[in-house]
Amino acid sequence: MRRVIFFTGAGISAESGVPTFRTGSDAVWENHSIEDVCNIDTFERNYELVHQFYNQRRTSLAGVEPNPAHKAIAAVQQAHPGRVILMTSNVDDLHERAGSTAVRHIHGNLLEMVDLESREIFHLGYEAFDYASRPKQFKPNVVFFGEMAPVYQELFALMDSLTEEDLVVVVGSSESVIAFCAEAYMGSQGAARIVYVDPCEKSVYDGKSLIPYERHFRTSATEAFAEDSHLLDRIKRWLD
Repeated sequence: MRRVIFFTGAGISAESGVPTFRTGSDAVWENHSIEDVCNIDTFERNYELVHQFYNQRRTSLAGVEPNPAHKAIAAVQQAHPGRVILMTSNVDDLHERAGSTAVRHIHGNLLEMVDLESREIFHLGYEAFDYASRPKQFKPNVVFFGEMAPVYQELFALMDSLTEEDLVVVVGSSESVIAFCAEAYMGSQGAARIVYVDPCEKSVYDGKSLIPYERHFRTSATEAFAEDSHLLDRIKRWLD
């Protein structure tokens, strides 16, 4: 049975106005030290700063909306239940708000908080967390540097399960943290069909002896998933 597997990164949400972490003049790490706000080894020392940083990111999500690319992916998923897998490295909820019902967040969920003592996870929504009136045992449910990412095992098991029956669509990923295209190619031993959607002028794969994808759409995600686009038509034909 043919499947479509979407792997999405910061680029797809950037088109809705969510700043990326690493690239661009408004990237959140351009103005903040990774060591200060996203490292488990410094979390206790920078407890207030970390919560201020993630409170700002969480509350700002209320002011952005899913874009046509989020909505197109959700429509494909809804039309073919059980045959479309969606994994994202994003910690926002734009895929869910677009209508995707099965989303695996590789790096956690910004709208959740975890009690480090009980390991209980609770939903905050778009509210700021009142860290000042609580014990210092709460952490945004986002994977920090120095932490294990629980979903990685599932991610790489999926990569290893890919076959010639799978179309892999990588959207808005810099490929610098998780090289989705390369991992899908190696996991499927070159059998899966892979396309890459990212408007970058230069891909990390340019000039390499092995290019893992068969096509790089150097356009925005919104343009790539336009109603009459070649990519969306191909996805639909793959699943028909």
